[in-house]
Amino acid sequence: MDEISFALNPPRFRKFKKPPIRIARSESPVWPLPAINGREPVILEPATNGLRGIELAYARVGSDDALKECPPGTPNGTATHLMPQMTPVFSIDGGEITFAGRLGHGYGIIINHGNGYASHYAHLGALVAIRTDLYRPRDQYVRAGDVIGYVGAPEPGAFKRLYFELWERDRSRHLMPIDPRPRLAECKLKREYDHFTPAPPVAQKEAA
Repeated sequence: MDEISFALNPPRFRKFKKPPIRIARSESPVWPLPAINGREPVILEPATNGLRGIELAYARVGSDDALKECPPGTPNGTATHLMPQMTPVFSIDGGEITFAGRLGHGYGIIINHGNGYASHYAHLGALVAIRTDLYRPRDQYVRAGDVIGYVGAPEPGAFKRLYFELWERDRSRHLMPIDPRPRLAECKLKREYDHFTPAPPVAQKEAA
């Protein structure tokens, strides 16, 4: 019996241990947000409500940058930052989804990367995974760069931004939150392009 037939028709009684995570990992971890049309995500300072992680969004290049697409005072913009509609969220590395479901006013996902690290994503407006708080799905695996959701807001009407935590296993084998910035500095930034997000006016500023 091949692997596909075995997965579709498992034996009724299986007493062996759960196999380890086996997925094709990417060459390197990636940032949880992409660079869209040349716009790179930035870390907001500081994260609100005394939380242990960081918040990510996109900075405005100038006061008149993307005012039509992401007006200030809306869920898509503030005076200094913006968040385009339907911005995808990536898994930073390969692993197994251990939680995907409702978290606060939005959704959250936790991924165990199987290498002593786990990552936590919150403020999601939508999930690209089967919710584990409602169902008992089969094991869900992702690779680095897979879309796991879309950016939402921490509460209705608030500015949209991604909340991200990185956890590391300590000597007691407990996953504890750590500063994710050194790890993100080693991650690759995926670049995407769409017709709805204007490119930053860098060329215009340089020409002037």
